[in-house]
Amino acid sequence: MGFSEEVKRAVFEKQGGRCGNPNCQKQLVWGNRGCNGGRGAWEAHHKVPVSKGGSDKASNCVILCYDCHQRPQSTYGKSKNKKDKNDLFKELFF
Repeated sequence: MGFSEEVKRAVFEKQGGRCGNPNCQKQLVWGNRGCNGGRGAWEAHHKVPVSKGGSDKASNCVILCYDCHQRPQSTYGKSKNKKDKNDLFKELFF
């Protein structure tokens, strides 16, 4: 189903319009959700995937800049350590 607009807005505001990766904190632009390459582009990310029991509630949502949202998949997706994207986010955010 995905996060509602209300949840995305609430989490975006709670994070001060910045990337939720503590090592990034890039300023984001509300209107640039999903704009690959756009200034301040971002995505809403499930901390725990719905397929693994996660919900579409704000407590399971983190707003990430487009680069941080894509990085684990492209950087670590085929690595020898076999960690998936969500395992890496858990290490960053928990």
